[in-house]
Amino acid sequence: MFINNFLLLIITTSIIHHVICDPLKIDLYNLQHDYTEEKLIKYDEVLHASNPGYDTVVLYKFLNAEYYGEIGIGYPKQTFKVIFDTTWADTFVPSQQCGFTEWACMMHTRYDHTKSSTYRANGATFERADSEMSLKGFLSVDDFHLAHLKVVNQTFIEMTHLSLKPFGATKADGIVGLGFDSLAVKGAKPFFYNMINQNIVKENIFTFYMNIDETTNKAGRLILGGTERSHVKGNLTFLPVTSKDYWSVSLDRMIIQTTDKSKTTYTFCDNGCSVMMDTSANTISGPAEVVKKINNILGAKEILPTWPYKSMVDCRGFSKLPHVTFVFAGRNFTIESKYYVQHLTYMGMQICLSPFVISPQNYWEIGGAFLMQFYTEFNIDKRTIAIGETLM
Repeated sequence: MFINNFLLLIITTSIIHHVICDPLKIDLYNLQHDYTEEKLIKYDEVLHASNPGYDTVVLYKFLNAEYYGEIGIGYPKQTFKVIFDTTWADTFVPSQQCGFTEWACMMHTRYDHTKSSTYRANGATFERADSEMSLKGFLSVDDFHLAHLKVVNQTFIEMTHLSLKPFGATKADGIVGLGFDSLAVKGAKPFFYNMINQNIVKENIFTFYMNIDETTNKAGRLILGGTERSHVKGNLTFLPVTSKDYWSVSLDRMIIQTTDKSKTTYTFCDNGCSVMMDTSANTISGPAEVVKKINNILGAKEILPTWPYKSMVDCRGFSKLPHVTFVFAGRNFTIESKYYVQHLTYMGMQICLSPFVISPQNYWEIGGAFLMQFYTEFNIDKRTIAIGETLM
């Protein structure tokens, strides 16, 4: 059973003044759980009145595990919730041509190309099947709208089949891939590459900054086409990408030290290992044997195998759990349990979950449990990821 509580986030963006735009800065705001659509519309009106020329886009945060925003496709615009995902290069949304027995597809908003005057057919087919999911569809071309921006002639996949796992449990309808173009299906140019080719951005960089200060409603920013280093404490650490296809970098090692009297230290990836940065989820996934050891150190107990977070920790003592340190290029980046443990309330019951999950592919992917606590820049030209400590 999946919990239906989720946080609403509002993002505001700057107006374009030139053909080659300033960075698209997306401000995130934490809103209360009881915000209705009517209240959000009123909030937008106030925001526009106080900031003329700003556009707003609603982002949702589901189970602290899924972060997604809205895009428009075609004319007139059809609106979809999408995850901005660094592990994918392609963009997809469900198609109106899904069959009635395609339950996961029918649960989401579906794109109807017959209602868009800017639609163009491509016709190429797409299919993927692995241990995580199965997908089928075909390629189409249309204009994409994000905040005040328009990316023309974007090739994307209309999905006619989405497997129930995981898409039956996601709030997002689809994905906008921020991965390298070498991963894209034949004939498709990834969304951010099209922004570059159409001179929409000044710099070929996108940046994630999340504010973990719980005393403010501002949750952070996604910046397309630039940086905002005023949020960084000290220097950035620049890491070369180690894969031709993925946003992967080298991790020196991972260190966990217990908080009990023994102060026992555990080290993983002693000889270094490759890790992929994943903006699509809040997990830290890795090889089964290592993840089981880490969860054992955290005192986490395995729960439902189908749950995206498979192990639960004691909510009464999670603040005493050890800090986890990731060492990149000789520099320590430490995450604290008050941020990496996911806290949920369901029917008055407190649930606390470990972010460490088993990777079906047996490799490391570092998601929001780490990235939420640091400023990260993804540079396509230099093929680097820069990480810095955020200012509180």
